[in-house]
Amino acid sequence: MPLRPDQHAEPGGAFRASVEAAYFAMRLSGGQKFGADQPSERRRALEPQYLHALFLAACCSRLDEPYRNFQFFRNRDNAEWVPVFHGAFGPWLGQDTYRVVRRESAEPVQRMRTALLARDILGAERLEQFDSVVMSDLLGSINPDPRPTGLETLLHKVARQAIDAVTQFEIKARRAAFSPDTTAAPSAALLSASGIVSTGVAPVAPSLPVAPATKEVAPPASDPPGQTDAPAGGQGRPQENGATSTLPETERPSVLRLDGERTVRKEVAGDPFSAVLTTPSNLMRDFFRALSQDVTAGKVKVAWVDNRLAIPKRVLSNYGIASETLLDNLRKQQLLFKQVGQDILLVDKVGSLIAPRPASSNELQ
Repeated sequence: MPLRPDQHAEPGGAFRASVEAAYFAMRLSGGQKFGADQPSERRRALEPQYLHALFLAACCSRLDEPYRNFQFFRNRDNAEWVPVFHGAFGPWLGQDTYRVVRRESAEPVQRMRTALLARDILGAERLEQFDSVVMSDLLGSINPDPRPTGLETLLHKVARQAIDAVTQFEIKARRAAFSPDTTAAPSAALLSASGIVSTGVAPVAPSLPVAPATKEVAPPASDPPGQTDAPAGGQGRPQENGATSTLPETERPSVLRLDGERTVRKEVAGDPFSAVLTTPSNLMRDFFRALSQDVTAGKVKVAWVDNRLAIPKRVLSNYGIASETLLDNLRKQQLLFKQVGQDILLVDKVGSLIAPRPASSNELQ
């Protein structure tokens, strides 16, 4: 089933949305203390139940979305599927075929209907395994209210943030516009100067130069075609660009030179943020890389204040991580200097990697 006409609209989109919601919920659960108001022994006993309940709440939070936005008709008798009366779609459909019709206007959101569907799917036997407190929070967190009023449980908060992260990622993916590659193709003269015969289409890999007969070594019969020539010294394959070799750089067979200064092959640069991050998770690395790219492109305005990089706090939620979770991770990594109003100040060792330090510390980037 599709989820919505504008989000996860492909066949099976509802299942993909459920998997993504469960994924983000489990990532956001790291470092959270469920049942913090309980005694330590009881909290340790309830924490696995809370994590299981969070997983189920994320999986079941959008059970009602396909029915709200689409109508499903069985072709055999033109009957419409109503989950409240017919239950699960698969057993009701059987071996028949069906068609999907978009509703003229979506049905209103009913959290209670979603909770009832989830209860029927999960079953009483599974729900009875939870403590009464956990089960109450679970049923209240399914299809979480995007604008909660009053006291919000931690389970409800994490589930809501996971659903919001899935929605934002889907919106950005559908609106993404990728600029075309403007790199000019090398001219025939440059290719000829590098020793490559142009046939109208640039070759994928350059042909290997033939060494003098006194330096050739016959390869084994089992070598692949790309390794027929090898320099003396027992090396069975061409050296990669930047690797140790006795040949001059201009004579290395694996380097295609266009002029005297540049090569087509690009060096693989290391991740500069790996040196300042102590966590093995890629979550923070992805955040810093995306933030650095947006700052370079001018999409995010930052400033240097007292030799600290100031970032608007409101932009943090644009990267698929809840702002509070991100701030907690920055504190654990000792990368957060302090919060000033609606801005956060990062320490110098990571701020200088995101944006270059200007001549004047107050100049906007």
